[in-house]
Amino acid sequence: MTETPDANQADGGPSLDGYMQQHQIQPFVQEMLTELFAVLPEDPYEYMTYHLASRRPVRAPQDQKLISSGVLWALIPGGDPMSPEQWRLRRCWLTEKGILCVSNSAAEVARDDAGGVVVSPLEDSATQEYPLEKGATHRELDEAEAARPFAFQVAVKPGPLAHRADKEQDGGRWVLQLAASSEDQRNEWFNLFAPFSQAAVLPSMAPPTDLPAVTEE
Repeated sequence: MTETPDANQADGGPSLDGYMQQHQIQPFVQEMLTELFAVLPEDPYEYMTYHLASRRPVRAPQDQKLISSGVLWALIPGGDPMSPEQWRLRRCWLTEKGILCVSNSAAEVARDDAGGVVVSPLEDSATQEYPLEKGATHRELDEAEAARPFAFQVAVKPGPLAHRADKEQDGGRWVLQLAASSEDQRNEWFNLFAPFSQAAVLPSMAPPTDLPAVTEE
């Protein structure tokens, strides 16, 4: 018997909306269809098979103790945050040690001798690791800083654990720019960061540093 979303929710499982947000299913399919209709390939199903295989976020590792795992939009290294095309859906997870991980693994897709599509196992590419140690901060990004809605930034101090993969550096700290599918999902991640990272305000909300001194008469 197939369980319905309502049955799963009644048993304490995720709701349909929560499930779709956690895995970013709607934006993933929307991105695929946008590309499909722009290219208009001869075989649309082969094109979608390629897209699903090469772009799908990987599963979270099963050999680590995780606090949470989900799919978020991540800005590609060196990318322009104001360009929607330079964001990719990536599997992200937070370990019990407060290390935020982003996987860039992708599958290889090729044709076989019969003209079919062959999907190889996911490549074991290096995972980006951002230890939320002392000095780490996270904050929202406004519409002037990122093209994607519900975007946010995580900044960590380079340390003994922050050595894998290429990272964007700003002011001596490693910076990671991500985007959620909703404000609720972004807030959920902020709640997960709270024990390890300090929340910061938007630059436009920060008080000026050159305020005149107040003297009592």
